[in-house]
Amino acid sequence: MDLGKFLERSSLKLILLGIVVAVVGMALSGAGFVYSSGPNFCGSCHSMNHVYYTWQASNHKTVTCSDCHVPHDNILSMMYVKGENGMRDVYHEFLRDYPDTLYFTPKGKRITEGNCLRCHFSTVENTAMAAGGQSCIKCHRGIVHGQNRSPGGVNVE
Repeated sequence: MDLGKFLERSSLKLILLGIVVAVVGMALSGAGFVYSSGPNFCGSCHSMNHVYYTWQASNHKTVTCSDCHVPHDNILSMMYVKGENGMRDVYHEFLRDYPDTLYFTPKGKRITEGNCLRCHFSTVENTAMAAGGQSCIKCHRGIVHGQNRSPGGVNVE
C-alpha cells in the first residue's frame, strides 16, 4: 500500500490520535508540575530533610514549597524558576555538596519577599512594608524553617 492512500484513509484517525496523545501529555505534565511543587517531593532529598521537618512544624505547613519559592506573576516565569531551582537542587544532591545551612540567592530572596507580600499584604498594607524596599526575611527568616542551626545539608564523604 502506498503512503498517500494510507494517509488519505487514516488522516482522521491520525489527527484524533495526535489530539489524544497531546491531551494525555498535558495532563501528565500538569500532574507532575503540581506534584513537584509540594513538600513531599521537595522533602524527599536527603539535603532537604531539615527544611521539610521545620516546615511541617511551622504555621506555614498549609502552603507548598512553590507558594513561597517560585514567582507567581506568570506561568512562564514560574516554570522557568521552578526548572532552574530543580536543576540546581538535583546537581547539588547528586554531587552531595549542599552546605549545612542553606541561604537565599539574591533572586530567590526577591521571589520569596514578593510572595510574603502577596500572601500577607492585608497585614502590612498600612505599614512601611507595603511600599517595598523592606525585608520580610530580615526579621522573619526563622518562621517557616527555623533558624537552621542544627546539622543539615549533605556531608561530603
